[in-house]
Amino acid sequence: MSSNYVVSMPKLKGRENYQEWAFAAENFLVLEGTSDYIKVTNPDEAAADAKTKAKLILTIDSSLYVHIKYVENTKELWEKLKHLFDDSGFTEGSTC
Repeated sequence: MSSNYVVSMPKLKGRENYQEWAFAAENFLVLEGTSDYIKVTNPDEAAADAKTKAKLILTIDSSLYVHIKYVENTKELWEKLKHLFDDSGFTEGSTC
């Protein structure tokens, strides 16, 4: 089931497509029934969390692996990518 969705998902390349990727990735995890892993860490479900993390990593361009190599779980991966690439609603180069 999941491989069909992964094929149609955009690969995360960085800031330029983070919003599109995050939207698609979260919805992919909803279809898989594992979207909770981006919000909470449950040590009792470590194997399922590891599979979810692996699925997300397969949707990330390999040039970005250096940034995520040592994340422990899906929630940490999600937060790390958000920190690295989410503009939080601001356009690049804007000043406050």
